[in-house]
Amino acid sequence: MLETQYRNGKVLSPPIEPFENESYPLGTDKWGYDLMTMILYGIRYTVFVALAVTCIKMVLGTIIGLYAGMWKKTSSLLSAFENAWSYIPLFLILYFFMRPISFNSQLSTSTLLGYFIIIASVISIPSIVSSVRQKTAELYKSVYIEAAHILGASKNRLIWKHIFPQMKETILVMFILEIVYVITIMGQLSLMNIFIGGTTVRFDPIIYLSVTKELSGLVGQARGNIYGNTHILLIPLMVLLFTTISFSLLANGLKNRFQANYSRTPWIRTGQVHRILPIRKQFNQERKRILPRGEGLAFVLLVMLFTGAGVYVTATKDADVGVKNDSKASYDMHVEMDSKGVFHTTANIHIKNKSDNYWEDLTFYFIPNAFEKGHSFQSVKSYSTVQMKKIIINGEQAKYSLEKDQLNISIPSTMQKRKKYQIKIEYSFTIPNEGVRLSKEKENYYLAHWYPMLATYQNGKWNKEDYDVGMETFHTDFSNFEVSYKIPEGYSLISSSDKDPRIGASEGKIKVKKVRDFFIGIVRDMDIHETEANDGVKIRLFTKTGHQKNIKETLELARDALSFYQENIGKYPHKQLDIILDNGPFMEYSGVVTINPYIEDTYFYRNAVVHEIAHQYFYGVVANDQYHQAWVDEGMTEFATSMYFYAGKNQSRSEAFRIPYNRMERIKAANPPIGRQYSNVSLDKVKNTGFIYGQPAIEMLKMVEDKYRLKGADVKEVSMQFLSSYYEHFKYKEVDTKEFIRFTRDYFSVPTGYFNKWLDTSEH
Repeated sequence: MLETQYRNGKVLSPPIEPFENESYPLGTDKWGYDLMTMILYGIRYTVFVALAVTCIKMVLGTIIGLYAGMWKKTSSLLSAFENAWSYIPLFLILYFFMRPISFNSQLSTSTLLGYFIIIASVISIPSIVSSVRQKTAELYKSVYIEAAHILGASKNRLIWKHIFPQMKETILVMFILEIVYVITIMGQLSLMNIFIGGTTVRFDPIIYLSVTKELSGLVGQARGNIYGNTHILLIPLMVLLFTTISFSLLANGLKNRFQANYSRTPWIRTGQVHRILPIRKQFNQERKRILPRGEGLAFVLLVMLFTGAGVYVTATKDADVGVKNDSKASYDMHVEMDSKGVFHTTANIHIKNKSDNYWEDLTFYFIPNAFEKGHSFQSVKSYSTVQMKKIIINGEQAKYSLEKDQLNISIPSTMQKRKKYQIKIEYSFTIPNEGVRLSKEKENYYLAHWYPMLATYQNGKWNKEDYDVGMETFHTDFSNFEVSYKIPEGYSLISSSDKDPRIGASEGKIKVKKVRDFFIGIVRDMDIHETEANDGVKIRLFTKTGHQKNIKETLELARDALSFYQENIGKYPHKQLDIILDNGPFMEYSGVVTINPYIEDTYFYRNAVVHEIAHQYFYGVVANDQYHQAWVDEGMTEFATSMYFYAGKNQSRSEAFRIPYNRMERIKAANPPIGRQYSNVSLDKVKNTGFIYGQPAIEMLKMVEDKYRLKGADVKEVSMQFLSSYYEHFKYKEVDTKEFIRFTRDYFSVPTGYFNKWLDTSEH
């Protein structure tokens, strides 16, 4: 969508005339939407709805007409009905059926399309029956039919072996003409603002908009432009006429072709002028060819072309969705823990360069709060160390630097033009008793981000910021993992894999695909409680005694929340969810969440459990840069969490959104005053976490309350539809502020400026 902007000292604003701007070759409408894009999007509905209606009525009408034409005597009642029906404008019937359900309909677009297809097909069948019946009755009097009947042919054989083959050309021409007729009816309805797929009505002033952007709908909604900006009307009208005329010419060409084929003696005048000269078929003149020739070859090539185009479109339909990342990694690792709590690790990392640049080095995020031996860093109450043993790139010893949490591996100049790299890193490390990403709680070890994590390569550079305690200064993409492990007897392993080994197994191998990180928990003497959510997803809760939280209530809350999100947002990305209750932070990882059960605030505790489960969707599947765009997953997760209590548990608005409201109230009451701030700022500039968590959740709720009538009749229902559509659209993609605005702007039909209150849109 084009918005008013300055380019080269000139104001560029909608509507743009055709051929004035290379980005909008057919121009834009007065709201800045590209006409060519809308036409290409809407023509699918025009053609395929017309085809669907025609197919249904032709199939049913032909079958009924064939059998009705075999009657020895036609009922006078049937003849009277056919004559009467031919005088009824079918447009009026469709108008009175579609008018009550088309304007700001609560029905989905697919449902409205289905209603139109069914109604238009049913009311058109009588005319098809009449035409086929009369033609069948005429052919039934033929001598060859009488001969076949005398030889014992049944009614079905007479119809399908003798009559139908004589009518197939006529039926094909009728089929093409009926497509033109259906498109004509769609155009007539559009003049009454009844658009195929639904009509959006905006008030003050009253504006009618086509939901599907179907061609006749584009013409209907633009007819007011006949007195100004006429290109907004003429462009879709010309395409609609071109489509209609194309089908008409096709029908006319088929007529001439069939007439020529049936006239085998062109030297005898039949009164027909042949546009295509008939060719006598010569038998036994040449060998049978494997490959077709002429028209047959052209048809095969056409089918191959359309098939290839369909495969290409399907494969690339989401290519422009989300933020592009030019690095790809997969991990094959082995980790072994000895009796002293030292971890010995070998990481084999397969890396692919998808950019056009040559890489000089590789950048990894490496164990926070842990530095190379001899350069230890004091972390909370203890410190951790890491000792690098060997780094090999493509079989050659590599130079590296390890500073704070950033590992840089230099690529030899002889390898810099390669697109694939195999990195082998051997190292050992210990972990602190308390840390940010690595932690030890008594005899339990929690390893998050314990391996070298390849940073994303975006906009020609590695996306890795300077180290800051407690902040995620890196960003990684989705990867596949294969991890073998060996741990001391008596310990059990918890991980991001859906197929964790049996409890107590001291060694094994686990795999998982398309996750953002790989969590490992090595625990002992923990109680395990299990339940099951929808679709057979298993929930395992690991806990120790000593806290006051009701385990049964926590497990039921987790099951209820996950089932709610499965039903209202989308399929859960894993077959298993592990919840670990132990002292430490509330954190989410792929397939695993950690919860601190020693929090006394029961409401906050319940909210936190649901929040981390919601993160499985809006972190685990929909990715974002957690340093520069932290609000994306945290804001969406906070909104989804509050919607669980609002829509799922029917709490009041103020109660369900208590936490985001409280966050913003604390900002208002702060002394000294904090003031306002956009949510889409990097973590090092955030004045208060309420701008990352609370502000997006509240603003999205306000947006839905303001615009929900465009999508449905209920705020709760539309909110969950929005979350579901957002999740499905960006599944396994990365979202930033620009992508969020683009999606939400189109979803609720709002301009970019609608978000100016809480997002910095100056670059979007």
